[in-house]
Amino acid sequence: MPGVKLSQAILRGADLTRSNLSYSVLQRADLSKAMLWRTDLSGAQLQQSSFDKATLIRCQLGKSILNSCSFVAADLRLADLRDAQLEEANLRNARLCYADLSRCTLRGSDLRGADLTGAILTDVDLTGCQLPQAQLSGAEQLSESFTDSSTPMAV
Repeated sequence: MPGVKLSQAILRGADLTRSNLSYSVLQRADLSKAMLWRTDLSGAQLQQSSFDKATLIRCQLGKSILNSCSFVAADLRLADLRDAQLEEANLRNARLCYADLSRCTLRGSDLRGADLTGAILTDVDLTGCQLPQAQLSGAEQLSESFTDSSTPMAV
């Protein structure tokens, strides 16, 4: 189903495991508690959508637009978020262990309590991010944004 248009869709708790939703339009969709294991959402337009408590393990989100999305307590372990736009996103208490966030834009996002253990953070833009209690142990390629941040974080 690549390129499907489902703006404002209510998919709460839906099982979309291994679905191909690449380049789809799902703006303002409710995907809370959805099962998106190994789902391909690369290049999708997902602005202002909710993924709270969703399972996105090994999900393909590269080059997707996720600005103002909510991922509160979502499981994004091993997710591919390369080149994704996540400005003003709420990733509070999200699990991003071993996720690839290379070249991801996270400007102004809330990462309080997020687990980024082993995440790949090459050239990530974290300008204005909230990072208290973010777990960064084993994270690879920390960019200048981390070292210049005045926000305390756990390492």
